[in-house]
Amino acid sequence: MEISQVLENAILNPSTEARRAAEGRLSDLAAEDWVSYLGQMVQVLGDENQKTEVRMLAGLGVKNQLTSKDTVKKQQQAERWVQIDASTKQQIKDVALNTLLTPSDRVANQAAQLVAAIADIELPRDEWPQLMHVIVDNTKTDRPVNVKRASLLTIGYICETADPENPHVAAQSNGILIAIVQGAQSSEPSLVVRRTAISALVNSLEFIAGNFEREGERNYIMQVVCEATTADDPELQALAFGALAKIMNLYYQYMGVYMEKALYGLTVAGMRSTDDRVACMAVEFWSTVCEEELEIQLRREELVDPAQSSDLVSYNFALVAISDVLPTLLGLLTRQNEDEDDDSWSVAMAAGACLQLFAQNTGNYVVRPTLQFVEQNLVGPGWRQKEAAVMAFGSILDGPDRSELRTVITQALPPILALIKDESVPVRETVSWCIGRIADLVVDAIDVNTMLPQLLEAVVYGLGNSPKVITNCCWTLINLLEQFCHDAPEQPTSVMSQYYHILVPVLLQISGRDDNQDAARTSAFEALSSAVLYSSQGDIQYVSQIATEAMARLSQTMQAATQPGANIGEHKAELQELQSNILSLLTNVTRRIGPEASTVADQLMETYLRLLGMQEPDSVIEEDIFMAISAVASAVDAGFVKYMPAFLPFLTKALESVDSPVCDAAIGLVVDICHSLGENFIPYCQGFMAILGNALSNPQIRRELRPLILSCFGDIASSIGKEFIQYLDVVMNICNSAQNLQADDQSYEYDDYLINVKESVLDAYVGVVAGLHDFPDSLFPYLGQVAQFLMSTYTEPQLASNESVARSSVGMIGDLAQMYPDGRWKQFFAQNWVTDYIKKTRSNQHFSQVTRDTARWAREQQKLQLQN
Repeated sequence: MEISQVLENAILNPSTEARRAAEGRLSDLAAEDWVSYLGQMVQVLGDENQKTEVRMLAGLGVKNQLTSKDTVKKQQQAERWVQIDASTKQQIKDVALNTLLTPSDRVANQAAQLVAAIADIELPRDEWPQLMHVIVDNTKTDRPVNVKRASLLTIGYICETADPENPHVAAQSNGILIAIVQGAQSSEPSLVVRRTAISALVNSLEFIAGNFEREGERNYIMQVVCEATTADDPELQALAFGALAKIMNLYYQYMGVYMEKALYGLTVAGMRSTDDRVACMAVEFWSTVCEEELEIQLRREELVDPAQSSDLVSYNFALVAISDVLPTLLGLLTRQNEDEDDDSWSVAMAAGACLQLFAQNTGNYVVRPTLQFVEQNLVGPGWRQKEAAVMAFGSILDGPDRSELRTVITQALPPILALIKDESVPVRETVSWCIGRIADLVVDAIDVNTMLPQLLEAVVYGLGNSPKVITNCCWTLINLLEQFCHDAPEQPTSVMSQYYHILVPVLLQISGRDDNQDAARTSAFEALSSAVLYSSQGDIQYVSQIATEAMARLSQTMQAATQPGANIGEHKAELQELQSNILSLLTNVTRRIGPEASTVADQLMETYLRLLGMQEPDSVIEEDIFMAISAVASAVDAGFVKYMPAFLPFLTKALESVDSPVCDAAIGLVVDICHSLGENFIPYCQGFMAILGNALSNPQIRRELRPLILSCFGDIASSIGKEFIQYLDVVMNICNSAQNLQADDQSYEYDDYLINVKESVLDAYVGVVAGLHDFPDSLFPYLGQVAQFLMSTYTEPQLASNESVARSSVGMIGDLAQMYPDGRWKQFFAQNWVTDYIKKTRSNQHFSQVTRDTARWAREQQKLQLQN
């Protein structure tokens, strides 16, 4: 059977069995002779006599053999392509490029993706030099519309996936820009071509950075985009405003002249467009302006040396335009979706999000105009006006001075709370959101004697409302408990205690819902967890009530899991979600009651172990069970040893499942258990160290696990003391390799990973020093590598400016000084960098008092060393 027939069966055959058989045959053909498979498939793609769907599937099949979302697989596919002989590759590329000329847009789209997939492999290697010449030629004004469109689409795909930092790719920027400008300019008669060109421009903006830095080319780009914002076609206008937003994001520093001459007027006019797409994207432009100016402000605040801020200049575009933009934004808040139940992104939602950013960016300047809008609309005739007024008020709570907001909230809160009973669902939902924002951002504006009772009355009413209102009201309670009751566990009573008798039964009722629409049930569980964690000593009766109910429900879910059909599809997912919520709640109950959990620890562990035994491989709740067991271990301390024989097989299996996220939780649990058991951990230590060591020696291990394991070594060392000496040589060699890791690529992700590794090496050293404090001779041979590492934390700005790193480092310097009082390591403490490290940490006003006190103590220990 010809491959075209196989493809046709795979996509067009009405028989499911026939389609699956054809898909299997295609996989077999790819496995049997990959190069021949690519050749046959691409010939089908380029054959105008084949059916459109067949050609599309052929193109997709070839593309999927060359690229993948999985980075490892993508690299393997690229290497395989590189090994094909040059003539075969050229034939495939020629067909793919030629197919861009097809009259069928759907086939051309697939060809564009294939060309981009090949370009993603070859351009960084400085191969396929004729590609951009062909595509640019395809975009000339005299070429057919379909050819220009397909070629511009290809450019967009290439720019979307390629690395703009690669010099070979960046070298194509001139060709990319020529093609895009040819297609986007107002003289291009085809709207389809102009739309495609503007879309390609958005993807290409990082590639043409060099062009954008040149004023003449930048002016031309901006002219073309600005002209598109005034086109008769709303879709093109929306795309153009989206392009302006991306330009603002990447090239803020160049935008001053364009804002003054054109962009203020164009974007405000765009916001007032009757077309929702245009209005939303014009609003998005101003959201981007605010985000950029907030980022500049944040980076300036983070600078230690203000002289370094010369490149961080804010032109205050938002503040300059506030008199025109803010009234427009407020007016757009009334452009909600026609259907009250329609949650899709609307102009009003975009305006609300932008208003929040304006408040953060311009502070008090938004308050007066917004309050005027609120006063005019809060008692408006229709639901749109009332909902917009409440949305406006809630949107400006983050940014202006708290003192200014406190006065405003005192006046506005009563009429807003009254609207929780409004007949309109959107109004009730927005009121509940606004109350949550107040509790989150300006809780000190709520007088606990006069306003809190009214607010909680509204919350309780909202908890009996629609699911979205319930979710928002639960969020409000969480904020109130966290902020009003942060020290409640040490107190006989709290501000919220008098409301527990009402809130706990209502939340338990909601958490017992059969459905979880709009996350109402999950939110109720989260609110119950906060009620537990922030309960006062007088509220323990309610904690017990919650715990009893949670245990009963967990047992019910375990029984339900054994019923026919329970482990299929949606039923299984819903059951696991519920179990996860219950386990999180029980975990927090155990943490709250602490040692008192020992009276029910047997019951908890019996349930948790039984639940573990019911799990299938890659269970989504296994991690939650481990977290619950961790809480038990912390609560009962050394008493946890009685559960180890039964629990050990589950923990071992999880530790060996290095490809699963449950392994991360298992490593954390080893840390908790070793701290709880202390010396009782010693009989289990060898087994755990072997598993963790094997994991580290596995070159395919997920790199996220390495820092976790390194930190875990430190915790084990601090827990078992002298017994750790037998592992010391191996662990210190591992730490030495880890602290000398170098970046194998230039990505930010890998830089962050290296920082994470070094922080974990520090954790390991801190634990080893603590565990072997009374055995200085055992550690002495390794002090050189420890000193080298400490110096690296001092010399690397990202580490030295991290408070936890600085505190641990100078704290360890002090510990080492105590550990060797005989002066045999005096030369280390006499080094200038050690003194300077302690001094800088002690004098850093951004660090907490605890950190500075640690540095003072370390300085005293250093002085004692130097007196020897």
